[in-house]
Amino acid sequence: MNPEEFFRKAGLKPRPLQLEAAKQLAEMLESESNIGFEAPPGFGKTLSVLASVYAKRLFPILWRVRSYDLASRIAEDCALAGLTFYIAAGRDRTCPLVTEYKNHVHFYCRFMKYKCPYFKAITTLPDAFTYKELINFKESCPYYIQSLLKRDVIITPYNVGLYFDVNLEIIDEAHNAIIVESFPVAKFREALKELSLDFHGTIFNPRYLLDVGTSRLLEILEKGGMTFTAASVLLKLQGGIKAWIEDDEVHVLKIYKPKQRAVYVSATLMPIQQLLKIPVIRIEPTKLPAIVTLWVTSRFKDFDVIMAKNYNDIIFLLRKHFRKILVFATSRVASLLYRNYDDENPPNDKESWEGVYLLLSRGKKSEGVNLNAEAVFLAGASYPPPTVDLSGFGITNDNLVTIVAIQNIGRARRSPNAKPLVILGDERFSKRLKHNLEVYLNIQEADDLQTLDRLIRQQYVNLSNKK
Repeated sequence: MNPEEFFRKAGLKPRPLQLEAAKQLAEMLESESNIGFEAPPGFGKTLSVLASVYAKRLFPILWRVRSYDLASRIAEDCALAGLTFYIAAGRDRTCPLVTEYKNHVHFYCRFMKYKCPYFKAITTLPDAFTYKELINFKESCPYYIQSLLKRDVIITPYNVGLYFDVNLEIIDEAHNAIIVESFPVAKFREALKELSLDFHGTIFNPRYLLDVGTSRLLEILEKGGMTFTAASVLLKLQGGIKAWIEDDEVHVLKIYKPKQRAVYVSATLMPIQQLLKIPVIRIEPTKLPAIVTLWVTSRFKDFDVIMAKNYNDIIFLLRKHFRKILVFATSRVASLLYRNYDDENPPNDKESWEGVYLLLSRGKKSEGVNLNAEAVFLAGASYPPPTVDLSGFGITNDNLVTIVAIQNIGRARRSPNAKPLVILGDERFSKRLKHNLEVYLNIQEADDLQTLDRLIRQQYVNLSNKK
């Protein structure tokens, strides 16, 4: 069997290079190692991967995604190709007891399932294609029954911990395989108080706190009690390998590790490829235009109200030229920046919005953003505090900042026609990170605001008249 047969049988005509990519993937799948596949937005990566899996008879497979929106798009491609599929979900969307136990249901299910009235022998398997069809299934546990369903492709988010008996795992949007999740430190302190845990410090091992905290939480559940914040905080620590407190937030570094041999798929795979040391099939992207602003930095010892004014001057300049500007910054920097919209006050219409939309560079909400902005401004390089050393986990602080930068830029580039101007607002993007970023960006440099204005006018004079 070969990838051509997949497209012919499905009645599909491959796009340019799509079949060639599928053939290369099929050859690499003959090995037992992990591989990567990088191609631009709109290339048709899903069908290329499915064709290669078909050619090597590797179904069933598990397809990991970051969101249920993407899961639906993968399911549409599977249906188009005549493959059976199922969209699986976690306990929060499938457990009949979630209304009663809320976030506690994850711990109740893992450690106290012997008490659950739904954890019993399965007599029939439902004919379902998505977790939504199991909402009213009461014969046994809808969550665990998902792992028994036989489909060509099981599609599920990264954080669903169910075991599926498959031959291969596809990690979609693999640039998100390494992320930093953040939440308020006040919530963290409240959780510690509820669990009677004494903790002092700014850098910690989340696994230790998760183990100790889970034991305390189970004691509360055994007595019939529940907590207000502890369960949700413990869930945020799950999968974390290092955590630190910065700017009134807790930041948790997570690296997703597949349980089976994997194919990492992304439009921007370079930093992940270097960290995982995997061979990659790469379709060269169309580079985005970018300008580094050399006179500003968010470096801890240099950022102050004067530097914040310099950042706001750049925002006001961009506002002169562009209608839709997406700004990313850490909370330390964001607190001093101008905006029309932010995490707490998003635009009502995600299509026709205009102005400055400020998002936290390491914020959970920015992960779901899909906006066709005309300009993307990274207001600072999102380095962790100098006391945080990630080298023991095979990742450097430079790696992390590069990954976060590429993730942020990608929020405004969800289609092949999206070509926003990227402003890299920190001298370190040129001095320390330029090598990796140049794979995806055509980088120029500006020494001051006047030079930045001139470079924008040279390349984007037509956009100045759109307002």
